[in-house]
Amino acid sequence: MGLTMTLTNLWLEMCREKCRSNPRTIVLPESTDARTIEAAARLAMEKAASRIILVGQRDETMNLARSHLGTELCRALESDATWTGDDAGGSEALAQLTRGIVSDRASRRGKVMDEESLTRLSTDALWQAGAMLSSGRADCALAGAVATTADVIRAALATTGVAPGLKTISGSFIMERPASALIPPAAWLYADSGVVIDPDVDQLVDIAAASVKTWTDLVPSCGFDASGNRPVVAFLSFSTKGSARHPAAEKMAAAARLFAARHPEIATDGELQFDAAIDTAIAARKCPSSPVAGRANIFIFPDLGAGNIAYKITQRVAGFHAYGPILQGLAKPYSDLSRGSTPHDIFMSMLVNLLRA
Repeated sequence: MGLTMTLTNLWLEMCREKCRSNPRTIVLPESTDARTIEAAARLAMEKAASRIILVGQRDETMNLARSHLGTELCRALESDATWTGDDAGGSEALAQLTRGIVSDRASRRGKVMDEESLTRLSTDALWQAGAMLSSGRADCALAGAVATTADVIRAALATTGVAPGLKTISGSFIMERPASALIPPAAWLYADSGVVIDPDVDQLVDIAAASVKTWTDLVPSCGFDASGNRPVVAFLSFSTKGSARHPAAEKMAAAARLFAARHPEIATDGELQFDAAIDTAIAARKCPSSPVAGRANIFIFPDLGAGNIAYKITQRVAGFHAYGPILQGLAKPYSDLSRGSTPHDIFMSMLVNLLRA
């Protein structure tokens, strides 16, 4: 699916308008990926970012753009974007900046990096993008169309670190239910659907806290969600409030209790089955005193298998739009892409990341 499609998704339309009204700077380290170039050109044409920085050489990017894109998109990209390799002095300065940030953050963790590693990483585009983000030269970064998730996370952690109060990096998806003649639009958030394979109780609490931050950054700021925009968190299981006894269910109950103790201002409950979390009639029978009781909009899954399968079923079978993966828990918004992303997917992720900045 290319970028010639019309954006009809309500939430995405509002994201785009919000980005235009408060434009930010995005840095893109994968400047020789044709899909990323197409998405960046569309972003430039939409005027949805104050500045687009591509890590690399202008000629290399534009030669590829001219072979894939029309004149209008090429013109928008060349006029609005900047490249880190536009001059030798700038490239050297960026390498030195990256080297200093990586070395400094490593020393704070009690590690000493060898000269060979510092030299290699200081010229790596993923790490350079993170250094620009960490130093305030960019507001957000996006990669992963070519690089693996592990490489993106490694660069992001080494340059920006984790958000205050958190120890866990996780991945979420915003799930949008399109409006129809019978039902209004709605948004949910699923986590973790992309990073932590088998989270323990403390990690689940971190995932939930980061998910609330992602929700409040994205959904209410676009004026979307019929539930009033307040985050309502459900820790999901195959059991509802002790209906089944098993360590896996108790893990979710323990995580819900700990999260509630740390964040008493946020409506939360668990362990809950999915139907009790979203259906008020079922919740009235299964957990009538629950503060969530059929109105959850943030769903915390017990493991990566459940979260990943659930978002794909919701997307493919229920027809929801899925926006993500959104890397969360980092000190700055450096997000990941699927290597199977289309140009349109990448464009959507750019808007989401700019909105988080």
